[in-house]
Amino acid sequence: MIQTLPRPTDKTIEIPPEHDPRLIDSAGKQRQRLGWLSAAHRAALVLERYPELRAVPNCNWECLSASAAFGMLYGESSRHFARVELATLAGILATAGIDGSYTRQVDAAVRSVLDLLQQQFKISAPHEITLDVWEAWGRNTDLMRTLAIRLRKYAAAVNHHVGDYRERLSREQHVRMGHLLLPPLPKQFRQRFVPEAEQRAAAQRKRKAKTDVISECATAILALMLARYPSIDRFIRWYRQQIARIESGELLAVVLDLAE
Repeated sequence: MIQTLPRPTDKTIEIPPEHDPRLIDSAGKQRQRLGWLSAAHRAALVLERYPELRAVPNCNWECLSASAAFGMLYGESSRHFARVELATLAGILATAGIDGSYTRQVDAAVRSVLDLLQQQFKISAPHEITLDVWEAWGRNTDLMRTLAIRLRKYAAAVNHHVGDYRERLSREQHVRMGHLLLPPLPKQFRQRFVPEAEQRAAAQRKRKAKTDVISECATAILALMLARYPSIDRFIRWYRQQIARIESGELLAVVLDLAE
């Protein structure tokens, strides 16, 4: 049985006015003030905005970074049609210790996928993305060619991290809050519809072209180095000769003769 981790329960969040991001409408200052707050205060603000998240078990909302909290409270995710599901995803990733910069990349990729699905199928909530919707969307070959990276990140976040979280829910917990979890990509979706092999081949060709240029430059540099070896060798021989003359006193005698 998954236990719900402790969360702030105070209905009134006591934050000094000069630190309260709710009292200003500047994104930069809101982000700054969230950074000043404690993890407990940020978690309380998130749960105040999304009371549905109190039903999500085994999520430590105090793990949210200031950047993640800003996205949920004031960023693009806060205005998205799937904002509650995106907030749940952010909590799951934060609790799993996922890096903040990667979480931001995932958030942008997931929002992009959901937006495209909404535009084509006029869905109003993520739970309306059925297997038939995924299948119909996947048959848009031209679109799929542009989505390889975004779908890879969607699958990593939703199929892997959320999937692992989903497996640990009891039946009762799933009934209570399963609607807050984003729908995973169907099995084999990327293998069937996303031409990742083409993408990898194109990337490999691009890398090879760069490597060919570097190889030619390296050859030219090596040729210049080899051409300089004889002169370097002559200088070393001359230098050693002077050291030998100094040690034998010959060079000092020459200097004294010139001085006289």
